[in-house]
Amino acid sequence: MIGVDAGGGDRLALAVLVQYRMATTEQMHWAVAPGVRIEQTRRRLARLREEGLVDPITLPQAGRRRVWFPTRYGVRVAGEWPELRGADPPGLCLIRPPCASRSGTR
Repeated sequence: MIGVDAGGGDRLALAVLVQYRMATTEQMHWAVAPGVRIEQTRRRLARLREEGLVDPITLPQAGRRRVWFPTRYGVRVAGEWPELRGADPPGLCLIRPPCASRSGTR
């Protein structure tokens, strides 16, 4: 995505997760930045995770595929943006999946 700053891409990634509740790394890559290498999408998601905006879970039955979801804080932050203001936040992303609470899932 030529001409888009990293902050704008991060904002888009969080908005996608808030609206769709959860997505795999590959789905996020195709939705946010299909024209770049997937490593950039992985770094973007890691940066959002460091900020406490998203969290991953690993699905053992799907070849250890990572699925990302917005945290409560991420939903709150995105809910303040004009384009998402007034939208009903999805309930699914506000509840941390039980499998994510086990040790060693990060």
